[in-house]
Amino acid sequence: MNGDQFISYFIGFVDGEGCFNISLKKQESAKMGWVLDPVFHVTQHKNHKELLYNFQRMLGCGTVIKKYGQPDTMLFIVQSRKELVSKVIPFFRKHKLIVKRRNFEIFAEVVEGLDQHQHSKVQDFRKLVKKVYVMNNKGKYRKYTLREVLDSLGSSETTR
Repeated sequence: MNGDQFISYFIGFVDGEGCFNISLKKQESAKMGWVLDPVFHVTQHKNHKELLYNFQRMLGCGTVIKKYGQPDTMLFIVQSRKELVSKVIPFFRKHKLIVKRRNFEIFAEVVEGLDQHQHSKVQDFRKLVKKVYVMNNKGKYRKYTLREVLDSLGSSETTR
């Protein structure tokens, strides 16, 4: 398989088995009381883990690990915001997804917003949180509702 074919394969693979996610974690020590934690990952059975190592080499970032609680499943995972901004986001802007395009676009907006410190003011943090709740089935599987998070932030520009 040549380089262009492998990239096309990777795009299709990510459309089926990949995930662009931004976790929202309650953290009292954080300035807003919440942390936005972006991650990109792709899963694969351990018998084909070499494929994940090929993805890692192609993007030049991330790590391959066993998926917690699923000993037969491996993850290629990128958690570093620097790597997301410098490697993952530019790659998927150049090589367009089909199924996960909208989630990726929102993911990229939020990750770049975090990279530009847009999470340091309440008003801007609220905007990022609202974007996060549009992703992945509109927050259907989130522990906290959007209203709970926004209410906890208040409406003033002051932070904790």
